[in-house]
Amino acid sequence: MNGYLYDPHTHTAETSKCGHLPAAEVVDRYVRQGFSGLVVTDHLHPEYLSRIDTDHDWNKVMDHYLSGYRASKARGDELGFDVILGAELRFPENDNDYLVYGIDEAWLRGNPYMCCMSAREFFQKFHDQVLIIHAHPYRDGNTTVFEDAVHGTEIINGNPRHDNYNDRALELARRHPEYLRLAGSDTHQSGDECRAGVLLPERVRDSFAYRRMIETGRFQLWGPEFSEFVRADEDMRKEVRK
Repeated sequence: MNGYLYDPHTHTAETSKCGHLPAAEVVDRYVRQGFSGLVVTDHLHPEYLSRIDTDHDWNKVMDHYLSGYRASKARGDELGFDVILGAELRFPENDNDYLVYGIDEAWLRGNPYMCCMSAREFFQKFHDQVLIIHAHPYRDGNTTVFEDAVHGTEIINGNPRHDNYNDRALELARRHPEYLRLAGSDTHQSGDECRAGVLLPERVRDSFAYRRMIETGRFQLWGPEFSEFVRADEDMRKEVRK
């Protein structure tokens, strides 16, 4: 394995209701498996706000939301492991999930209630500020895909407890050769971790550096159980270079 292995899709028990692994435990598991880093993409959506925003205070919401990332970062710093801030947004219109990279705490605090607009409104407002990737676009049969409101899509979602229909996500990417194609484990609980990710030629320390690496195509997909999708991505890259 050449390069530095990162998982761009993980969750923490501290922040995500569906997360069952404490942040430090997630980091420890990735370190043991030889990863160089991960991106914490905890869920942020109107249902989350309904549980947390009892005082209608966005900064308090962010204090809670960032708790998983901060715990991950603290453990990562102890071990020399890169922990990067991301987010997984869901908008009121449907159950689509969008991974967002190229953000920091100031961006999150400076754009209150951004998950309460529509996917297209979010893309129109922020497409030149952040990287927006449709997570598992056809999971469990979901067919509502806004193809003009993302920079790319996961073609490998490694979560073993869902019907992710990665083959349909690959076909979506084939329709859009301009799309960025990503892979991630979508870690929530034991057994989800370390199943997919991206290989980078150098280490990245924050979400902005990660975004630049992906946007410039300086990465390869990784997933031992998803070799056909890795090969498909490599073939599509070759076609673009011709």
